[in-house]
Amino acid sequence: MDRRTFLAAAAAAALAPVAAFAAPERHLLQMGGYPLNAETPLELLTDYLTPNDLFFVRSHWIPRMPDPKTWRLDVNGKQLSLADLRKLPRAEATCVLMCAGNGRALHEPVLPGVQWRYGAVGNARWSGVRVRDVLARAGVGKGAKHLHLFGSDDPPGKVPPFHRSIEMEKALDDCILAFEMNGKPLPLQHGAPLRLVVPGWAGDHWMKWVVRMTSSDEPQKGFFMDTAYRWPLQPGAPGVSFKPEEMKPVTELFVKSNITTAPKQTRKGVIADIRGFAFSGAPDIARVEVSDDGGATWQRALLDNRHAPNAWRLWHLRWTPKRTGRITLLARATDSRGAVQPRSATWNQSGYLYNAWHSVDVEVTA
Repeated sequence: MDRRTFLAAAAAAALAPVAAFAAPERHLLQMGGYPLNAETPLELLTDYLTPNDLFFVRSHWIPRMPDPKTWRLDVNGKQLSLADLRKLPRAEATCVLMCAGNGRALHEPVLPGVQWRYGAVGNARWSGVRVRDVLARAGVGKGAKHLHLFGSDDPPGKVPPFHRSIEMEKALDDCILAFEMNGKPLPLQHGAPLRLVVPGWAGDHWMKWVVRMTSSDEPQKGFFMDTAYRWPLQPGAPGVSFKPEEMKPVTELFVKSNITTAPKQTRKGVIADIRGFAFSGAPDIARVEVSDDGGATWQRALLDNRHAPNAWRLWHLRWTPKRTGRITLLARATDSRGAVQPRSATWNQSGYLYNAWHSVDVEVTA
């Protein structure tokens, strides 16, 4: 290779990384081979509305997705098509969807199950029709206490089906049957043609591929109601397990915040932009605070103006480091009911609803 060719190749090599790493790579992190479970890298959760292609995917098994052309929703025996549903009043809700097990990998001792860290969560604008309007259209009265939901996905072998129910009071209050996500047709992996949206509640209630709903005076029975997705009535020390009757169903999300943007390295006295999001099963977030001294003092972050009931609030803080060395930044949120994000999450045998203070390390030089 002559000198001119060498210099040209070296220049091209020097420029290539600039283009390749100009923006974070858009991808999901696959959490296993069967079935599809994928979380969003935390550094990509910076939008108020999480893009559909970056929204985490949770599957219990490989689903049998219904054909939208022949699909019908059975409501207490009455058949409704998508065309029938679209004739009902339109409803929208911008709210957080989070897998109940988000953060399971952060619990100690280690727990079985999908080892979600931070990214089994997203915020989207869900569009469709109100559950109460669908029930009224099907002639279902208001006397029943529970709404049973059934999806089209079939479990393999002798695995119990994912059948769930929610209290009718919640269903009639603010639940939506969505056929659009962020202004686009609901993607198949997110439950098309129809999924349940349960604002403020954990994702185990958000039934995908809904094909049947029935009203009942009793809650649904089965593994995914009587054993799974339950929370201890009186939580114990790490490692302590409870019987199903000593627990209650998981419902509302706990108050939580995460840091999505922070420099890995900066200089003393130089302003750094720290960003993140916060949410709760309460209607809104009241404040987010950041500490750089182990929680001894806190700086209040600025909340983004965009918010809606049960949506997340983006936040940012202009932070100026006052000392050198490795500094750990901590974030905590307080919701509109006054609940404060705890330093440590409550350990439970299934690893649900992890919400400890989030931390990132920043190396500060002189």
